[in-house]
Amino acid sequence: MYGSKWIRVGSLFAAFGVTCGALGAHALKTHLATDTMFDVQTTQTILDNWSTAVLYILVHSIAIILTGLVSANVCSKLLTYAGSFFTLGIIGFSGGLLVYNATLVISGTKLLPIVIAAVPLGGISFIIGWCCLAASLWTSNTSNIKTRTARHL
Repeated sequence: MYGSKWIRVGSLFAAFGVTCGALGAHALKTHLATDTMFDVQTTQTILDNWSTAVLYILVHSIAIILTGLVSANVCSKLLTYAGSFFTLGIIGFSGGLLVYNATLVISGTKLLPIVIAAVPLGGISFIIGWCCLAASLWTSNTSNIKTRTARHL
C-alpha cells in the first residue's frame, strides 16, 4: 500500500478513536452512573477497558500514519506488513474491547468467546506491527530521492 493510503487509514482510525473517546467520556459514563445493573468495581472496569481501547486506537493510528510517512523514504514490504498489523491490532484488540464492553452494558451479558479471543490476538498484532516497522528501517534501502538530495548537500 502506498504511503498516502496509510496516512488516510491512520487518520480515519484517529477520528474513530476520538469519537469513541467522546462516547466513553459522556454517554457511557453517564449511562453507567445512572444504571444500577453493575457494582462500582464492574463499572470502573468497563470504563478502564473503554479508555484502554481508545488509547490504543489513537496510539496505533499515529503508528499507521508514521508507517505512511516512513514509506515515502524507505522502500520495504515490511512497511505494508507493519500498517496491516497495526490495522488488525486496532480491529482485534481495541474493537474487541469496545464490542465486549458495549455488549455487556447494553445486554448485561458477556459476549462470545471469539470476541474475547480477538483481544489478545490484536495485542500480538500490535507487537508484530512495531517489529515490522523497526525491521523495515534496518533491512531496506532508502528511496533515490533522499539519496540524491543528501549527496547534493
